[in-house]
Amino acid sequence: MSLSTLHDTICALSTPPGKSAIAVMRITGSDAIKISATCISDPDKIFTSRGGDSIYTNVIDENKNHIDDVIVTVFRAPHSYTGEDLVEIHTHGSTLIIDLLQHLLQSSGARLAEAGEFSRRAYMNGKISLEELETLALRIDASSERSLSKVQSFVKKKYERLRLIYASLIALLAQVNAQIDFGESDHVVVDGLEEQVKDLRSSLQLYIDQASNRSANKGYYSIALTGPPNVGKSSLFNALLKYERSIVSDIPGTTRDYLEAFIILDGFRIKLIDTAGLREASEEIESIGIALGKSATEEADLTLRVTDPEVRGTSALQGEVLLHNKCDLDNCKLPLSVSAITNAGLDELLQFLKVQLINFDSQFSGYSISDSERSLITEVLRILEKVMSFDDITLLAEDIRKASDIIASLLGYNIGEDSLNHIFMKMCIGK
Repeated sequence: MSLSTLHDTICALSTPPGKSAIAVMRITGSDAIKISATCISDPDKIFTSRGGDSIYTNVIDENKNHIDDVIVTVFRAPHSYTGEDLVEIHTHGSTLIIDLLQHLLQSSGARLAEAGEFSRRAYMNGKISLEELETLALRIDASSERSLSKVQSFVKKKYERLRLIYASLIALLAQVNAQIDFGESDHVVVDGLEEQVKDLRSSLQLYIDQASNRSANKGYYSIALTGPPNVGKSSLFNALLKYERSIVSDIPGTTRDYLEAFIILDGFRIKLIDTAGLREASEEIESIGIALGKSATEEADLTLRVTDPEVRGTSALQGEVLLHNKCDLDNCKLPLSVSAITNAGLDELLQFLKVQLINFDSQFSGYSISDSERSLITEVLRILEKVMSFDDITLLAEDIRKASDIIASLLGYNIGEDSLNHIFMKMCIGK
């Protein structure tokens, strides 16, 4: 997207597409009010609105035919989300009405917004920072109460760390420049350079490491049920879901690959995985299914190896926890003994899972970084490794400046056009 297109007046549906009770069409730009007025039966009400008023009126087509009863809200610059004149038209959620309104707006001079273009304009006009933007995006994507409640602190922690790293780089650059300007000999010595660079590299590596947890980034934890055929994995799967999702049969190997379903436990979103019984496959499709189940287990955050009276002596592999099923048959009293049939021990199992998830949650910062952010941080680490063996003080200053510029771009201080495009293209149209 070029900067010139930011002067266009744009429109987009800001509510999910499809049939619904209400839909909201957004229009922003210097001609937002004029273009919106062409589609309204009472244009004077929009032109004379001071901003923030809700106006009950009608959408009409080019021939003055009535399309829908609507509520129009006008936001005058700079008191709007984008900082420009912005109009919201609240219609009934009919796909036909939405399409007609969008056509009318385009015919009057608006163009369809690109992904994230409303938020991009808000950023360009100083209405929102990158930190606020990321907080907003995470709120929209939050898939559990816990992740929603932690969004603010996650993003705050991420940007606080970046700001500290940036401040350290600027302080080091100032020290180097001072030596260049006021050093008394040609041989310039930067006091504590090695230690300062080492601290910076450690901070950057920690920043990457604490953002690498895939579960914190995707908004849920995965728990896999594994073990030999016919130990009751599918019955446990259904019992935890509280409905029959997996086929249960006395025939060993009913589950051919794996099933997934989501549950919520005390604010944690959990992807529960029922895998195929571990066994020697008798044919190719079965072999593929078992392999898929193994792969899902390896990627899970917690693996529960299920036993029954026939395999009660099973040992857990590294990273697994034994879950003893069918305790109603042999009165098993081992830790985590349950019965998927009678529900005995299920409350204790859920309490155990809750503790595990709390432990997982406490280990990770919860913030995520994109591949491009990770690449930029890696470039800064490379630059800092290079400066450890500097020969020319001027080149040293230039390298530190490059490193600080990269961190500044991540904070939104001097971000380039390509980086902006990458950030906003990931957002939905209408936001």
